[in-house]
Amino acid sequence: MNAPPRTRLDRLPGFLRACVRQVHSSQRQRPAKGFEAPEGHGEKIWVFSHRRSDQVIYSFKERLDGFHDLKQLPFNGKKTKPAKLRKDYWSPLAMIRFPAGQGAVGRSVFQKLRELKHLHEVAWTDEFRYKRPDEYTSADKKKIAQEKEKGINYRPVRSKEERAIALNEQKANAIADMAVVLAGQGAGNKVVAGEAEDGGRQLVEVSVSWANDQDKGFAESWSANVTHDLFEEPSYSSGVESTPATEAKAA
Repeated sequence: MNAPPRTRLDRLPGFLRACVRQVHSSQRQRPAKGFEAPEGHGEKIWVFSHRRSDQVIYSFKERLDGFHDLKQLPFNGKKTKPAKLRKDYWSPLAMIRFPAGQGAVGRSVFQKLRELKHLHEVAWTDEFRYKRPDEYTSADKKKIAQEKEKGINYRPVRSKEERAIALNEQKANAIADMAVVLAGQGAGNKVVAGEAEDGGRQLVEVSVSWANDQDKGFAESWSANVTHDLFEEPSYSSGVESTPATEAKAA
């Protein structure tokens, strides 16, 4: 049998759901002009890294948010994106500190670091398809030697899974990006405070605290406006916010 025609009254629940969706989407719109960020917001940028995969997350907080910050991790293939942020895997890599009242500069740097990270993850060249020498297996080395005897320059190619793992490894890229952005590079970079007396650029003073000061060596060089030190408190062993559920599970 054919269903009876729906009246306007029958369509009312669907209409109400559409209204609710419209209200929620309106609430997610960007703040109106004149909106002021909370005091101190942007003066510190925390850089977190995964102990095993070298994935990187940027945050304005010293503890990662397992819901919002997880969105920074791209899906590069099966089992490449965690379902949640585990406290035993994530820890602070570095903390970038700007002078008091310079939160706008920090927010500008944060945006550029996020954009560069995204480019590393999606805009890779054909060279990325090939393994690095430190990734060669015994079979790869044997194949290289065999092909070399034939006069062929053989280069082992990464499998789909190996490419996904390599895409997740953003620690070295993140540190190199930090050095470039904090040196004032890039259009609209607010680290550039103006023109210096000698005709050069005047840069905002920045300090970077490291969990391991050897990590700063991933960058070729650092500009003179950047100073380095180590985390004062060794208690930052975990970068993920604890929740009652996770604490109960850990117990």
